[in-house]
Order: sequence, then structure tokens, then C-alpha cells
Amino acid sequence: MHYSGLTFRPPYEERSLLLQVTTGCSHNACTFCSMYQDVPFSVSPMEEVEEDIAYVARHRTLHKRVFLVNGDAFCLSTDRLVRIAELIHEQLPRIETIGGYASINNILTKSADELRMLAELGYADFNIGLESGLDDVLAFMNKGYTLEQAREALARLNEAGMPFNLNIITCAAGRGRTIEHAEANAAIVNEANPTLIFVSPLHVDKGAKLEQFVEDGTFEECTLRDYITEEIEFLKRLEVTDCWFFGLHVSNPVRVSGTLPQDKELLIQELEHGLYRFPSWQLDTVPNKAAEGRIIV
Repeated sequence: MHYSGLTFRPPYEERSLLLQVTTGCSHNACTFCSMYQDVPFSVSPMEEVEEDIAYVARHRTLHKRVFLVNGDAFCLSTDRLVRIAELIHEQLPRIETIGGYASINNILTKSADELRMLAELGYADFNIGLESGLDDVLAFMNKGYTLEQAREALARLNEAGMPFNLNIITCAAGRGRTIEHAEANAAIVNEANPTLIFVSPLHVDKGAKLEQFVEDGTFEECTLRDYITEEIEFLKRLEVTDCWFFGLHVSNPVRVSGTLPQDKELLIQELEHGLYRFPSWQLDTVPNKAAEGRIIV
């Protein structure tokens, strides 16, 4: 199998077959992200993709899903995605769906008819880093699109019948804006109605642009109490159906997971009870300081 650079996948894709079709991220400019900062973006030669699919076929694996890597595989042209899907279904008959990471801009480059065709070929449940429902936060985090463009892209996926997952970064608006951010995030997520919500608090990666903004005071990080409180307020406002709420990332101070709407009250209770597991002095401290060895959460 051909793998180059760093390979990332969501935790819930642990049983998926990882097929590399790109290296790095085509955007690679988000303020908070350092995942691909030293990895030049490139598209894998089709010959390598064909060789990898043939290799897997020879070993008769039991995978039912393919997860295309790396950073935003959906940036590939529709023609290339069609060819990849055709090869997968020809040689790996057990495969039911094909996913990967996708950005809002990746979706906007494809027409409704193209998205519908890709959905028919089994493309589903792409992991989309929406991150925030506030335009100024999207701009500060340098996502490269506006909230209105995100609405258009997500509506286009729904119209095409292609289910998708959304990433939400709680506390991305900074100190003092947790309720505002929770309300805005819930509004766009309710409108989009994804099949999965991957929620985790903002964390400052070493080497990311956000690190400098925190150091010079341009951005004020939230406290541990803010982390948990914003997630609670976000959950309270969610009105989605048949949706998996995934809050099990290592950065989540209280880890919860369940199906909405039926588990909504239980998830809120678990988060509220989680607040009592921390002393007040710890709740009112910035969790990212743990990385400096001063606090453990």
C-alpha cells in the first residue's frame, strides 16, 4: 500500500480501509490546524491507487467501507472520484460506502448532478470541518468560506441524497462568547441535519497560527468550565433526527456519545454531572495549560 506524509482519520473510521488518494491538504491554512503544515499537497498517481486497490483485492479483506486519505480527498475532480469508485466496486464487492475528509469548498466545486452521481456510486458520510456557525469565527480561523456558502454546500449534499458528518469546534469564538457560539452552531447544524456531529473543544496545536494569537493576546482561550458549558448549551438547542453525537475526542474533558434525539437528555445530564468531577479552581483555568505541565485535566 502507498502511504506518504501523515495519515489522519476520525476515531469512528477505525474499521475502514484507508486508501490514499492525496497527500496533505489542498487548503492547509486553517488558523487552528497544524496537521499538514510541513506536508506539501499532491494528488496520488492513478497508477498507485489502482495498485493499492488490486493489492487489497488479492488479500480478500472484510472491509465494508473505504476512507479516502488524506486531508480533503473530496477536492479531487468528479471524474477521478468516479474512476476510483468504479475500481473499488469492481474489485472489492464487499464495499458499501466510500468516505473521507471534505471541506465546504470541495463541495462547492461540484454541481448538484455531480454530487447525485457520486452518491449513487456509494460516496457517503464525508467528514466535513464546518467548525463554527459564526462568520467572524470562520474568518478568524481562515476556513476560506462564509456561513452562507456553507449553507449552500450542505443543502446541495442533502438534495443529492449524500449523508455527511459535521465537525464542530466548541469555544472557537473565544472567552465570553460561549452561549452565542452554541446558539449559532446549533442553528446551522439543525438546518443541515447531518448523520453525525463530531464535537470537540478548541485546542492550540504547537506550530499552528493560533498559538501566536494566544501568546500575543489576540485570542483569549476559554476555560475548562466554558468547554463543558458550551457543549451543554449546544446540545440543548439541537433538534436533529437520526444523528450520532460523538464527543469522545481526547480533548473532550467529559466524553459522551449517543443518538439524537433519544439520548439528548441523558447526554446533557452526563455533561452536567461531569462538571462536578473537577474542583472550581480547575474549571476556571485554561485547559491547554495542561500541555505545559501545570494542570492535568
